[in-house]
Amino acid sequence: MRYLTGILISMLFINVANSESITNFQLLNFCQGKDSSGKSFCYGFIIGAANAAQFYRNVVDVNDKFVDICFPKDISNKEIVDLYIQWAKANPDLASSPAFIGVSTSFSQKYSCEDQNNDNNRKTYK
Repeated sequence: MRYLTGILISMLFINVANSESITNFQLLNFCQGKDSSGKSFCYGFIIGAANAAQFYRNVVDVNDKFVDICFPKDISNKEIVDLYIQWAKANPDLASSPAFIGVSTSFSQKYSCEDQNNDNNRKTYK
């Protein structure tokens, strides 16, 4: 299982290294556009990032040392996407930055884990 996981992760990094990153500007345009395929890309990108962050935090980073994102248990996909849209509009100076950085920053600024021990309303999958 570890061998297979290692191969999959390696393939991900190889693909990312050979591709051009989507920017915050581009992702925001997809999210706010009228085209259904663009909106689907927006949701898929942002929700995929949210799921990846939670998976990493709950499976790999069990001591919460690297990923500081703890979503409320009842948060919806729309709320997660709206959070990014609000963040991107408030940070136009970061429009040319990679969207994954913007998405993860919007998550950690709003849903930091620092109060996790005092708040039982956070998602945990342990």
